[in-house]
Amino acid sequence: MRSAVSYVLIAIIGGVVGAAVTQSGNIYDKVARHFSAEPQEPAGFWSTPAIEGYGKIHYEPDAAFKPVAGLSNKIVFQITRSDGAMTDPNLGLERVARVVNLYIASGIPADQLKFVVSVTGDATPAMLDNAHFKKFYGIDNPNLKLINELNQAGVKVSVCDQSVAFHHYPNNWIDKSVVHALSSPTTVSTLQNQGYAWLAM
Repeated sequence: MRSAVSYVLIAIIGGVVGAAVTQSGNIYDKVARHFSAEPQEPAGFWSTPAIEGYGKIHYEPDAAFKPVAGLSNKIVFQITRSDGAMTDPNLGLERVARVVNLYIASGIPADQLKFVVSVTGDATPAMLDNAHFKKFYGIDNPNLKLINELNQAGVKVSVCDQSVAFHHYPNNWIDKSVVHALSSPTTVSTLQNQGYAWLAM
């Protein structure tokens, strides 16, 4: 009797497992399709209100902790990495553009933004002028248009001269749109002592 019951239980368990295995392929396909499909977004879902074409944002007017007009709105952004492909603008600079766009979308007048970018380390090549960037990487410097857009919005983009020296770049290889700073650490510390918030990008 026991053996018959055992056979029945084995048959039932086998059927359940078999069905699960059969269905698992279908479930996997559904999940894979869900995550690989391009999300459908309505027109105007993303915008770049201040830095045209860079740092896209999705603005929610009722979100908490929005920037407030009348506060110091002073930030020093430190960029130390070369994220992404050299054919694209540095992702740290893109993130700075996103913050600018968020502040402007929140109603902060551009003349109230006191933003400084401090570039150092592996991000330093992004500061090269077009001729020298092209010499090293074979393409036009994709960062210069973004740096120009940031400058026009009142954002000062600086480079760490210690990092320039470590890269063995003469100072005149750095694009004219970039401010030479003694170093990135002293830029950050000096500005923090003046009430700037520090954001590592």
